[in-house]
Amino acid sequence: MTHGSAVPGSTASGGSGPSNVGGSGAQNPTAAGGAELSAGAGGSELSEGGAAGADPSGSDAGSGGASDQCAIAIPLACGNHFNHSTLTQGRPNTWSGYSSSQRFESGRETLYGFSSPETAQVTVHLRNLHADLDLLLVPRCDSISSSKASSTPLDLQTEETLEWTSKAGESWYVVVDGYAGAEGDYTLDVDCVFLGL
Repeated sequence: MTHGSAVPGSTASGGSGPSNVGGSGAQNPTAAGGAELSAGAGGSELSEGGAAGADPSGSDAGSGGASDQCAIAIPLACGNHFNHSTLTQGRPNTWSGYSSSQRFESGRETLYGFSSPETAQVTVHLRNLHADLDLLLVPRCDSISSSKASSTPLDLQTEETLEWTSKAGESWYVVVDGYAGAEGDYTLDVDCVFLGL
């Protein structure tokens, strides 16, 4: 078992994303219009050529399809550490309601696509909050499919945490969203214990 080690294609510091995000683990997912997802300092960026990236669900999104909403998901992998902001990496409010939470999430939201090459117990920590940001787990590109939420009011929270078991090659979306219009900076960390299954 390994705790907190990065999967191949990712680095624990600096926030580089994996090259294997996608249901099939395909290398170098390419965006619509020829743009490629690339890792920049402090997080993944879209290179020139379009505002869309890889869909971690592995589905082939048609024009105007629901999965187009997730085309700009930032690749997330075991060992990643990001200092991000919903004002910079986030998109304008697209999802306001999640089936796993009764809170009205009307702020900007940052969307991450997670996949692990091995079955792992995954823990995602959302820290250093100055606004009421929540953490949500979504198995498909649809907020109604949300299966878990960590959504403590800002005056009570020190961090938000999600834990789940991700099977090898399985894809998930992790969303940082703002309650009642909240927006701001945060730190996101991903720790994994590989289960050898």
